[in-house]
Amino acid sequence: MVDSGALTGNRTLAETIPAYIATYDSAGLVFPAENGWTNSGLPNAIMYEGSFDLSGYDLDKLTFVPTGGMVQDPGRFVGENLSDVDVEVLDIICTERLDLATIDQQLLAGAVPGMMGTQEDWSQIVFGQYRVMSTNTNYVSLDIMSVISAGVFGSAAPSATSRLWIYRVVRINGTKVPTSELRIPAARFVLPGLVVKEEDLPYMMRLKRSYEISTQS
Repeated sequence: MVDSGALTGNRTLAETIPAYIATYDSAGLVFPAENGWTNSGLPNAIMYEGSFDLSGYDLDKLTFVPTGGMVQDPGRFVGENLSDVDVEVLDIICTERLDLATIDQQLLAGAVPGMMGTQEDWSQIVFGQYRVMSTNTNYVSLDIMSVISAGVFGSAAPSATSRLWIYRVVRINGTKVPTSELRIPAARFVLPGLVVKEEDLPYMMRLKRSYEISTQS
């Protein structure tokens, strides 16, 4: 039997996702699926899905308690021939899998997962970051997009699940042309936290509550 004490303490989860570089498919009316990114057939959105594997902690009945969260994405967000467009960038770490079509509808309604009017419970969203970008008029020749609005959300709730899901969703609002090109830099999702051994009753109640929420969503 593994000594759970060897697994407890400070931990930092980190997972990278690849860059996205593609030209608008004017025939299919989509930004194409590239490099692990998907579009679900939607005309204005793309998504990348990854995960943190916590199965080792789950096997030893340990709980991960987040103490922060961030996304590192050094590089240029570029919208070439997307002059009348704004781009929404949504980064999420959560306990349940999400689908692009649902998130797309939520963004259209002015919401993000875990907020009022969505099917996800706030506790399921461990970390979230929302940004709106548009081409910077000071650097028109470079087609660089700048952040014009941003916000964070999420519960930082402890988790006893075997996997945490990570998502980057990009929604392109406005007119696209056959030469429109979108470039999104590679990113790293970072989630520092503590791995702890809870008493049996709190641990079982956490699992019960997690199951109830997941079946209601």
